[in-house]
Amino acid sequence: MKTRIITAIVLIAVFVPLVAIGGLPFQILIAVVAAGAAYELLHIAHDPKPGYYLYAILGIFIVGSVLFSHKELTDVNYIVLYLIVLLTCGIFDKNIDFPRLSYYFTSGTLVAVGLRMVYYMRLNLGLDYVLLLAFATLGADSFAYFVGRAIGKHKLNPRLSPKKTIEGSIGGIVLGGALAVAYGVLAHMSLLMVSLCIISFVLSTTGQIGDLSFSSIKRSFQIKDYSHIFPGHGGILDRFDSIIFNAMVLGFLLNYIPH
Repeated sequence: MKTRIITAIVLIAVFVPLVAIGGLPFQILIAVVAAGAAYELLHIAHDPKPGYYLYAILGIFIVGSVLFSHKELTDVNYIVLYLIVLLTCGIFDKNIDFPRLSYYFTSGTLVAVGLRMVYYMRLNLGLDYVLLLAFATLGADSFAYFVGRAIGKHKLNPRLSPKKTIEGSIGGIVLGGALAVAYGVLAHMSLLMVSLCIISFVLSTTGQIGDLSFSSIKRSFQIKDYSHIFPGHGGILDRFDSIIFNAMVLGFLLNYIPH
């Protein structure tokens, strides 16, 4: 527990100022996160291990999608090109069967789209949107933990996360959503109240889906953590899985609701 607390303090001390400052410091941070996420997606794969060249392909795709796309979400042209490259690799690399190719494509696209939206929000929509995302996502996760510890009795999904409960999940959705709405109101965000409520409660729900989705990936490779970059916390994708997933969801929502 002491290690987890120390690591959490260090992460907050490093990440929060860089996100708040924005500009070049934030761009460097997001590039490092993107590269680290690409490494972890391939690092957990085994039997067979991916070829070293795939680290370059996945890294270029994710980092390039985040930094060089000209749209809110990752440009479809990048995704199509990435798919073509993977399919070509599958022809010449005997270790890339269709299930493995599908994993490389799906996981890489998920991370690229999510991180791209975080990048776009901070540089184009402002810090408030990143904080709204964080409050809805991390708030729901924290409240789900405490409510589950207090009154949780019914398992949510023992296969993927034995400790999560239905009661905790509901508590996280309600309280995490309420926290995000409160932030949006206090920060005087330009969102319509109905839009703020929709975004907040959708994100407090889908953040849990994101967490379980990334857990499902780990279970399929029978590993506990994506890496051990952060002592006591695992890797980049262990800490930011829900944020990445929810950023993708928020990007989708902003295309269809008034803001």
